[in-house]
Amino acid sequence: MAVGKSLSATGTTRRVAARSRPWLYTSVGVWAVRLATLAGLLAVWQWYASGLNRALLAPPSEIAVAFYQQAFVQGTIWGAIADSLITLFGGFALSMAIGVPMGIMMGRVRAIEHVADPYVSFLYALPHVSVVPLLVIWLGFELKFRLAYVVVSAVFPAIINTMTGVKNVSPELLDTGHAFCASERQKLWTIVLPSSLPYIFAGARQAFSSAWVGVVVAEMTATLTGVGGKILNYANQFRTADMLVSILIIMCVAVAIQGLSSYLQARLAPWQQPEQA
Repeated sequence: MAVGKSLSATGTTRRVAARSRPWLYTSVGVWAVRLATLAGLLAVWQWYASGLNRALLAPPSEIAVAFYQQAFVQGTIWGAIADSLITLFGGFALSMAIGVPMGIMMGRVRAIEHVADPYVSFLYALPHVSVVPLLVIWLGFELKFRLAYVVVSAVFPAIINTMTGVKNVSPELLDTGHAFCASERQKLWTIVLPSSLPYIFAGARQAFSSAWVGVVVAEMTATLTGVGGKILNYANQFRTADMLVSILIIMCVAVAIQGLSSYLQARLAPWQQPEQA
């Protein structure tokens, strides 16, 4: 009986707290403010761009027409998006397949860390666009070059974050595993990896974003394919509306990457999520 009363009181308290929250802090209020801000920005953009040369800045109405032409009349945008996404997911998968095991080895084996850490730090700090000519000489202008450049752009955040997570595993947990005679493999799968998951996810999110940047840079600087290649082609023809369509698509993919990363982290590592009030 007491338990029922306690649960009822808890539910009542939550309902009262939800009703007492300001409207601005509810999900409806947040989205209302976001949409109103977006509408205001688009209105100002439309007004300002209407008095300019279309080669300088196209208004949102013309960008919408350009998107309709590319997407539903000509159909050219879908092939470009598919090329870019193939490179993105392929390069990201290779980066994680290389970066996570390398980070684990560097975090668990001191000798490997001493040997590899200077090279990882140097290559991570190196502006990756500087290796584009070398990769073109080695791999040409095809998919191999784009995948290689994406890996160069994205693998080092995965390595560094994974190594940091492995090195920050609680020594008490490792001592407990040792006390129960756990093998190195058992400690890796039951202690090290679960404890390192937040760091691995942080590295994956950073690597995913870096991979998308690498895709666009590779397409704009060398291959002239995909969404990045369209930006350069339209810029050379002063077709600002068509160019902005590609730029907005890049922005949408970047936002989707961040949202997908947050969703997967919440699903795969729920014990690391902050407690919601």
